[in-house]
Amino acid sequence: MSENKNIKFDRPFNKFYVLRITSLHIKKAIDTSIRKTYERMKDVLPKGKAEVFETLDVLHKIRKMMEDFEANNKHLYKKPEEDKPIESKIEDNKHEDKTYENEVNK
Repeated sequence: MSENKNIKFDRPFNKFYVLRITSLHIKKAIDTSIRKTYERMKDVLPKGKAEVFETLDVLHKIRKMMEDFEANNKHLYKKPEEDKPIESKIEDNKHEDKTYENEVNK
């Protein structure tokens, strides 16, 4: 086990990648739970259906919280501009007007 402590990684750590993948896994887990809980509805006795609906409600709220968090914290999921290679910065600045009128008048 002590052999693994000396392993060096060639790739730099990328928090943006880690956070995107983590969010993806969380949402997939929530979606799986929603789907499986919904599938169990047919196996639950009528008196237990309220608990199933409460569970689905909470799962949907958690999913919504994740979506809201991502929407309000986009900076955590995208690399800042200064980390982009120079070529991509140049590409970003090339905005051609591709409206029909400008295409015809060329």
